[in-house]
Formats: sequence, structure tokens, C-alpha cells
Amino acid sequence: MSNPLYQEIFLKIKKLIYDGEYEINNFLPTEAKLQEIFGASRTTIRKAIKLLSDGGYVQVRQGCGIKVLDFSYTQNLSYVTSVTETLRKKGYDVMTKSIFIDVIQANERHAKRLGIEVGKDIFRIQRVQNANNVPIAKMENYINVDLAPGLERTVRKTFSLYKTLEQDYNIHIDSAMDTIAAKTADFTEAELLDIQIGAALLVIRRIEMSAGKPVSYSKTIVRADRYQLEITTSGRRYS
Repeated sequence: MSNPLYQEIFLKIKKLIYDGEYEINNFLPTEAKLQEIFGASRTTIRKAIKLLSDGGYVQVRQGCGIKVLDFSYTQNLSYVTSVTETLRKKGYDVMTKSIFIDVIQANERHAKRLGIEVGKDIFRIQRVQNANNVPIAKMENYINVDLAPGLERTVRKTFSLYKTLEQDYNIHIDSAMDTIAAKTADFTEAELLDIQIGAALLVIRRIEMSAGKPVSYSKTIVRADRYQLEITTSGRRYS
């Protein structure tokens, strides 16, 4: 079964935005011109535009037109920051779509990354993060319960691990080691992030440290169509 025409037009315009045919901060053609381009009614075009607006790709400005928004979020890896902090600094309303925290026993992988013994109690924090009501990332954080007693009581819709550690436990993340990979969304990830199965994702595995000691380990799966990473380098090593 084919998609309704307005969904097809939505997907075509979205691809044109991704490809740079409709540039960020510029305006889409008028509704009348879009009707002509896609051979569709005014109602169909408006439904497609609403999907684009709901997804954060465009903003309808009365009397001005349909502006293409900067739909991607860039995290600079030259200093320690988080996905949540990156989104908020760009002015997005960041809320936790869902969150669950429990205590598990550290396996070998957790123990190695956190510098603790296998079997030690650790907090596991699982959450899905929204930016302007659009699901962006699925996050998992692991932290030694001894470092943050009562952490489960801090759970809230605006939860930020870094901010909580700083304000409630006087723990300041000052360095991190990241491993970044690419993958495609499986069924569960697609459902949680409201994307198609097989969509591109970035996987960021991070060991967060304070004063040279591991504090937490995180795994963040983030939508590659909405998020990018930026790193600044200097100097050159010759072989």
C-alpha cells in the first residue's frame, strides 16, 4: 500500500532539504508554487508542510513564508559536554520522554570502564531524550552507587546527569574518552526514536572522568539525521 500523497510530498521535500536544494534559513517556494511543482491541491500541500513543521524542518511564518530551519544539532568534541547540554545551548526545549533507573551488578565490561570490581552495585539510568518534542537520543548511563547515593530520587523530566552530579554530589566531569561508531536502527530503536527501521544512527560510548578517575560510563544512540559531531584538531604527527 502506497503512502498518502501528502506523506510522499513531505518525504520529497525533506530529502530536498537534506540535499541542500532548499537551504537552511532560506524559504521554501510558496504554497502555490509547491502545488504546481508536485501537482497537488492546497490542502495536500498544507498537510505536507504541517508534517515538516511538526518534525522541526520548517517554520511557517505568517506573511513571510515557510522558512527552512537548522534541523541538526552539533556537539563539539573539543571539550566535555553532553547531548542534553548541546541541545539546550542551541535553545531547544529538552525534556525526557521516558526514564527508568535501577540498580544492577557490574559485569566485566562495566567494571573495567568504571574501575570497580565485577559484581559491584551500579546505577543504570535509561532514558529517551526529546528536543522540541522530537525524540533525538536513547541514553544509558552507569555509575557506582557509592558515588551518588540516592540518585534515584533525582529522576525528573528535565534530568541531566552532569548537572545532577555537579549540584548534588560536587562531582565535576572534566575529561572523557569517546568511541564513536555508526549503526542502523533496529525495531526497538526505531519505535523509541520515531524513525524508520534501518535509519542511520550514531553510537557514542563514553567514559566520563573527574580528576583522572572514572565516574560514569555511557552509551548514547542518537539520530544521525538530526545530530552531528564536530572536533577541532591542531598539530600534525609525521610518520
